[in-house]
Amino acid sequence: MSLRTVALVLGLLGCARRPEPLSAPVLEDRTVRFPVSSDADAGVGAPVVLDGETLRALTIVSQDLFPMGSAATSCDSRPESYTYRVLRQDGLLFVYVDENPAACGRRFPSLDSGAKYALRPDGRILRRVVDGVDADDDPWGAVLPDGGVHNVLLPPSQGLLPADAGDAGP
Repeated sequence: MSLRTVALVLGLLGCARRPEPLSAPVLEDRTVRFPVSSDADAGVGAPVVLDGETLRALTIVSQDLFPMGSAATSCDSRPESYTYRVLRQDGLLFVYVDENPAACGRRFPSLDSGAKYALRPDGRILRRVVDGVDADDDPWGAVLPDGGVHNVLLPPSQGLLPADAGDAGP
């Protein structure tokens, strides 16, 4: 191998590393030890594995709901005060965002505090429904775990529908 080839290979290897500094400041606490990573649960906690498409979907949803530069004036307006669930179905990613009231020291979530997104794997948002902002397809429907909506019909004898509020029934 010639000296020129060695210099070219070493030069290319130097390009593989990120030349600019990372954006987050680090405490460099050397007392922190990384656990050994494996597919098996070692009793400490189940590992969370995200593929690139899922991470991109979560990043897009978080940036859409909580835009950079917007001031987080309250605890419930920060992305870390929410939980995120991702479901893959029919080649799409469905992201469900729900407020985590415990993150803000409360027991119950606020009204209209969630959202749901449907994204393509390339990151394009196909549909977004933000509670209290966007109208959903069916206000009387129940959201199913797969993201669909199923109509819930109650028998009039239960007296739970507005038309039956004063009817005692037989």
